[in-house]
Amino acid sequence: MNEAPAVRGVILYGPPAAGKDTVTRALTSADPVFALFSRVKVGRGRSAGYRMSTPEELAALRESGAVVYENSRYDSTYVTDRPGLDQAFAAGVPVMHLGQVDGVRAVLDGYPARWLTVLLWCPREVTAARSADRGDADTSARLAAWDATEADLAANPNVEFDLTIRTDEIAPEAAAQQIRQALTERQDSAPGELVLVDFDDTLIDRFAAVTAWVATYCTGHSLGPAVEQRMLEAMRIRADRDVVETLCAELGLPDSPDAFWARYEPELAAAVRPFPGVIEALTDLREGGHQVVVVTNGGGQIQRAKLAASGIADVVDTVCISGEVGVRKPARQIFEAAAASIGRDLSSGGWMIGDNADLDIAGGRDAGLRTVWISHGRPWPGSTRPDHVARTAAEALALIQGGAR
Repeated sequence: MNEAPAVRGVILYGPPAAGKDTVTRALTSADPVFALFSRVKVGRGRSAGYRMSTPEELAALRESGAVVYENSRYDSTYVTDRPGLDQAFAAGVPVMHLGQVDGVRAVLDGYPARWLTVLLWCPREVTAARSADRGDADTSARLAAWDATEADLAANPNVEFDLTIRTDEIAPEAAAQQIRQALTERQDSAPGELVLVDFDDTLIDRFAAVTAWVATYCTGHSLGPAVEQRMLEAMRIRADRDVVETLCAELGLPDSPDAFWARYEPELAAAVRPFPGVIEALTDLREGGHQVVVVTNGGGQIQRAKLAASGIADVVDTVCISGEVGVRKPARQIFEAAAASIGRDLSSGGWMIGDNADLDIAGGRDAGLRTVWISHGRPWPGSTRPDHVARTAAEALALIQGGAR
């Protein structure tokens, strides 16, 4: 099936024993590019098909903002996580099993990709018979879940699935063929180019916000210009907990690292502003059919706070943050994860836009992307030049919108 890399992901929704497992096996048998997405599970019982985890690991996922959707059923918690989806899209076409309309919506909204949504359905008596035949010890709980699924659909009459399949009427192989055919038919609506774009000092004026914050902090604590200069020097490019701990120890700052960070993170997020024209240029680019992913180094919590406060989060398809995927620019893997986050891969090419010659331009070029360097009026500092140079991000985005090659 040559089309598979261009299709995206499949969501199978339905009550227990509707055939999600058997249809997935039929898809995988027809083409191994399809693979079950293994959700994180915290709890007891069946472990096959899940990535078993602990309450502590789940808390860490929540804290980092990596949970796309979670629900509890059968005395366990099931989690759809962003890192897991990144890996699944990078490997092929993930097939996700969900039993809640809220879950379908959360994934469609929280992890933008070209999802095909499929309702698998069977009558209640078929669920009962199938559960008994496979030896389930909790058939009554499965039937209660069937009732909940029926109520879920009734409570959401406006929900629309791309495909509905009665698994009591057709064989799994025929259901798989219908899904593959539906995916093939969606090929004609392929999106425009992939556009990866840096965040700090490309889309937003982070340096101005950090400079103002450091000045306010030093004035408020009667710290001299030497301390202010050292803080700004350390925080100019990267300010994380390690940097904060170093500064507190080195300069004897009046706040503990925890107190410093508790103030810095929300105040900086509230202070950042997009550069002029950026919101409009991003909106125009996406309306033109391109897919835009912010790819940025930094911690998940502070970067997402800045993305939300600046309005950037509302005008891009999704974001890829080093603190969440576990790899930083200029490593190729973060560009791969960014592409995979919207169901694409680097083999189809695309763009990387950024202000850093090493992280953004060299990294993007090494990943096989065309590049636009944001100069902010500076001369090019590197050796091999980018494909294009633009003074601002708005100009760079307009270049791509205008068909630059």
